[in-house]
Amino acid sequence: MGEHLTVSRRALVKAAFAGAALAATPLAPVRAATRYRALEALLERYVAERKVPGAIVAIVKPGRFRPDYVATGLTDWANGGPVRPDTIFRIFSMTKPVTGMATLQQVERGRLGLDMAIAELMPEFRQMQVLTEPDVSLAARPAKRPIRVRHLLTHTAGLSYHIAGDGPLEREYRRLGLLASGGSGQLGRQPADGAVPDLAEFARRVASLPLRFEPGSQWHYSIGLDVAGALLERATGTPLDRVFEAQLFGPLGMADTRFQLNPAMQRRLSALYAWLDPKTMRETDTPTRVDGPEKSDWATPPPLLAGGAGLVSSARDYARFAQMLLNEGLFEGRRVMAPGTVRAAIGNLLEPGVFFRQGKELPPQGYGAGGSTTLFDTRANLPFGTPAGVYGWGGAAGTLFHVDPVRRYGVVLMVQHLPAQRYPLGRELNEAVNREAAAGLV
Repeated sequence: MGEHLTVSRRALVKAAFAGAALAATPLAPVRAATRYRALEALLERYVAERKVPGAIVAIVKPGRFRPDYVATGLTDWANGGPVRPDTIFRIFSMTKPVTGMATLQQVERGRLGLDMAIAELMPEFRQMQVLTEPDVSLAARPAKRPIRVRHLLTHTAGLSYHIAGDGPLEREYRRLGLLASGGSGQLGRQPADGAVPDLAEFARRVASLPLRFEPGSQWHYSIGLDVAGALLERATGTPLDRVFEAQLFGPLGMADTRFQLNPAMQRRLSALYAWLDPKTMRETDTPTRVDGPEKSDWATPPPLLAGGAGLVSSARDYARFAQMLLNEGLFEGRRVMAPGTVRAAIGNLLEPGVFFRQGKELPPQGYGAGGSTTLFDTRANLPFGTPAGVYGWGGAAGTLFHVDPVRRYGVVLMVQHLPAQRYPLGRELNEAVNREAAAGLV
């Protein structure tokens, strides 16, 4: 599953001066015994080729939470320990499915509706404008349609991202500090006036700007899930981190999934490396260490509870989330979401005629609550093809997950490299899973 965030220039400039150099000593793989030979071979190859210091995959099946793990390598090229199920990773945009599910839980409880106009709870969005020439100017006309809850969850609200180009709207996002991300500085910049907005102010500033297109009319990667986080706060009267804790993290036992590291988590944090030049933002042949356990941006309070990219987690924790989705809302005998709610959330929530596209080789895809969903079975034509109905998403540092209701498994991959698109890991993961499926292991 795809993701297109890249590290900010500010964070990389800082890292270029302060980051540790890549260790030259050979890496001794540390791996778990496994019967998943294709997955094991994939991870070991990435470690042997020094693409990542270490990696871990978690596999879950329907029923009780009994995950299988495939782990290899270290948490850091410099003095790292073995990667384990409780190693902490920055999951960036794998935060989006969490926000999506929390929103659908509120739909289930009647506080929100998928087709409810968000202006009912957020009146600042009542009179939106739409750009007439989005690539040229901020000239705009009144919007003909309201932004609805489903639009926030599916990147069809007409919003954009500060990383989605350098058009007039994206420049305004940067000027106003609409840079939702994780950590206190990583991937984030201070707005021009020096004040980092909370979610309420974040939403107000978003509403003050025009939209790229009419809500619901097309797919464009965006801060929609961050606005959904603000909507959750408005609907519940509770800060977003507490919403997540009450609705998902507590019931699922996800003690390692947080917006901020505590000291025990920080000791288990993996290092983050970036293959990017801090001046040109072009990819490089040598990585720079940009964050690590001894001093991490995630160890201090985040500037924003970013529902689109703010969380850290572990393979063990996120596998619990995947298990709940695979079980259609049931986890260890406890009902977290209704079966119909889960089916809606991981199904296609796009309006008729709108699609998500990811690469020329793949057919049009759908989009659910914070993650993509496949509409066609592509296994016959592509080695990395999947059945219809596979839901998932990835993060800026290469993390990936999906649940497959057809073959009845869920998979979580944790690595840490920027940018995610440096390696075709999503396709290679799918190929490995397909080989495991052919062997009857998934």
